[in-house]
Amino acid sequence: MRKFFPGFSWFTAFFIVSASLSSCINTKNITYFNNLPDSANIALNTIVPPQPLIQINDVLEIRIGGENEKTVQYINQYFGSAGGSTSGSALQSIVDIDGNIELPKIGKLKVAGLTRDAARDTITHAYAEYLKDPIVSIKFGNFRFSVLGEVKSPGTYSVSNEKVNLFEAVAQAGDMTEYSARNNVKIIREDNGQRRIITVDFNDRSILNSPYYYLNRYDIIYVQAGKTKSVTDNVARTATYVATITSILALFLVIFKK
Repeated sequence: MRKFFPGFSWFTAFFIVSASLSSCINTKNITYFNNLPDSANIALNTIVPPQPLIQINDVLEIRIGGENEKTVQYINQYFGSAGGSTSGSALQSIVDIDGNIELPKIGKLKVAGLTRDAARDTITHAYAEYLKDPIVSIKFGNFRFSVLGEVKSPGTYSVSNEKVNLFEAVAQAGDMTEYSARNNVKIIREDNGQRRIITVDFNDRSILNSPYYYLNRYDIIYVQAGKTKSVTDNVARTATYVATITSILALFLVIFKK
């Protein structure tokens, strides 16, 4: 082969070396908060999870009770007849397009734009007309988020826990790949129709004290590909083209040799 195509070995060696170089990834770029000091005990700031506002299409799980069994039984008999679904003794109600939920004996009640605590107080006040010392609890029934890009299992995830941080979200998606740009991760967030893009750096320890450490409902996390991914893809693509051309030339040489 060397006699008929002396450049063949050179091409092969070139692309083997190129592929090897492109596959070398700087470990500093794929290490979480790599600027942490060498210490066995590091104090972090206290971060209070965000108090989300109730939005249209939210699913609220509402439990209403009182000081005695009669109070609970009284209100529970109406659950399921107010446009929602029941789960045990809880009413699951969807916030409609006008920002209202529908409750037994109360009817429509505006809750969109309120925090969960404010909505609980509003519902408690509304039931004070019917129940003695009503007790109300509210839980979001649809905490979900999406993780896209350079992760091992991109997709949308729903969790029962309302306190989810960035690392738990990425772990749900199987962690970032070695080709991810961990210093340039985007969070797409929407609050009552207002959308914004937040950039966070997983390489920097400051993320542990970031106000964006905890997710909001419906957040989208987009992990961009780093430069290494582009180089590797280009080398692999070029190597495929050259290998194809080389095979064709080798075939012609065999034919002409005969």
